[in-house]
Parts: sequence; structure tokens; C-alpha cells
Amino acid sequence: MSGAILLALLLSACEQNSVIPSQSLSAKQVSAIAEGIEQRYPKQPAAERQALLQHVVSAIDNMVFVEGDSFEMGDFGWAGEYDPANMCEWPCGVPKDELWLLVPKADSRPLHTVRLDSFYMAKYHTTIGEDDRFRTFTGLPLYRMELSEKDREYGLTVPHRIREARQYQPNYPAWSKLWQESKDYCLWLGELSGLPVDLPTEAQYEYAARSGGRYVVYATDNGSVIRGKNAHDGKSIYPVGFFPPNPLGLYEMGDNAVSWVNDWYAADYYANSPIDNPQGPATGTEKVLRGSDSISSSPLAMTMWRHNDKPVLDEYYAQNSYRCAIQQSGPLK
Repeated sequence: MSGAILLALLLSACEQNSVIPSQSLSAKQVSAIAEGIEQRYPKQPAAERQALLQHVVSAIDNMVFVEGDSFEMGDFGWAGEYDPANMCEWPCGVPKDELWLLVPKADSRPLHTVRLDSFYMAKYHTTIGEDDRFRTFTGLPLYRMELSEKDREYGLTVPHRIREARQYQPNYPAWSKLWQESKDYCLWLGELSGLPVDLPTEAQYEYAARSGGRYVVYATDNGSVIRGKNAHDGKSIYPVGFFPPNPLGLYEMGDNAVSWVNDWYAADYYANSPIDNPQGPATGTEKVLRGSDSISSSPLAMTMWRHNDKPVLDEYYAQNSYRCAIQQSGPLK
């Protein structure tokens, strides 16, 4: 590439950068992101490169700083009778050793101390629009754009994504089938931004859902679940950020769609978990998901409830999604 062409590309990147302000990144960082996009995707139209620059900057600006500390991870128990719409303040006037377990499965026990470094958590689920752009730039096909076997059996000629376009609005949570694709999106965002972006760990997710490890059962604005006000009404999925955030400023951490995390799943992991920054088992056959979706009942939305599934699901589902985290304890600038 001649010097003149390279200079023109750099000037173009600077011009584009000048209209992309950031709350979290310095002008120099934004310029570096723009330059990286120009060099990595020179064949993409200028408007698409500009859109990607805005995408990356917005995604980083939508990260919430979570100050690290120690907390008790797992099933901390609750009063025997409670109303999800009007939760008391733990331990609800009951001696701690007389609290009832909240999760029937033993995999959320024992309650154990975890100490986390500070990190950043995405304010929202990754959206369909963001996930689609990742697929477009990396050569992955858009999901549900091909006729399925069932479509053909029923004589349908239009793919689901076109038939039901209202379900694929760009501000809805991204659909996920493969854990690896979700992780790859976060790593891609990290490569473009120059920051250590990845999926959150299970411990990070629970700590953030509990607003810094507080003893709250639901990751809502007030710790209670009021259907249609601060949580889904069981009828449909919602755009990201539809309901009020939890006190840390994180939206739908226990609602709308479950989220993949980095960890392999083991039912007995809590009995063997290290105290400092646990990463989950070294190997496994299933991955952990956290949070809940737009059709499940309140118990499955509890902040300590562990979901697990194979890392390759049968299909892309609206109820399965993900969000990213920045694995950095210091300032982003």
C-alpha cells in the first residue's frame, strides 16, 4: 500500500472519529479503534465501517464499572414465607440459621466466600443488531435465514426470520445457539477496542446481579418482582433496557433472556471453588447460564439460581442470549 493511500485512510479514520464522542474512551483510543477498523475491513463500505466504529464505542460506553469486594456466593436463604412482589430485607427478622433454602437443587450450595477484583459489566444484553453486525463483518451467516426441515414439511417458502421479522428487531436481545459464538463476539469486541473483553464469569454475574453481592433474590430495581413494572409479564420478550435497572445500573440481569457465562458447569463446584476470582472448572460438558427469560416463573429468576446446558443448543432461541464484560479493574482510558 502506498504512503498516500495509507495517509488517506488514516485521515478518513480521524474524520470519522471526530463525530464519535465517548464517555469512557479517550480521543486517542477512539482514533486507534477507527484506524484498526480501516485496516481490518478495508473492503467494507465506508458507511458500514463508520457504523462499526459507533458500535464499538457505544458498547464500551455501555459498560458499568463494578467495584470488586468479597461476598457470600450461593443460596443465602430466605424467610419461609415471602411475596416476590414485596420482598423483605434479608434476613427478614429470622435468625440466619433458620432461613429456608431458596433453590431446591444442591448446586447452589454451599454458601461460600468469593473475593472479586473490580470489572466492567455490559449494561444490556448484546442486541440482535450488534450480533448481526458481528456476523456480517466476520462472515457468519445470519441465523434463521434458511428454511428449516419443519418449514419444508409445512410447505413454507419464506424463512422464519423474514416471516416473523417483528421478533428480530435490532434492539432485542441477540439469539444464541452456540456458547462459542457468544464468546467470540466478546473477544471480537475486545480486539477492536483494545480492551480485555470476554464473557463474564459466573461469580461476576451473580455479584453484579446482586448489586455488589447484596443479599437480594431478584436483580430488579427494588429486589422484588412486579410483573409488567420491573419484570416481564410472561407474554413476550422486550427490547433491552425496557425495565428499570438494578441499583448498579444493569438491565434485565434476571429477566428477558438467560445469559451464557464463561464457566464450565459442575454441580459440586461450590464445594471446591477458590476464594479469589473463581473461573469455574477447568473442563466440562455443559456451560453455565445465568439470569432468566421472558417466559419462566419467578423462582428461575433468582440471583443465585444456576442454569446449565450443552454449549451447542439445538437451535437459535430468543430466550438464550449473552452480555460481555471487561476483565480489567482499572480505568479504561
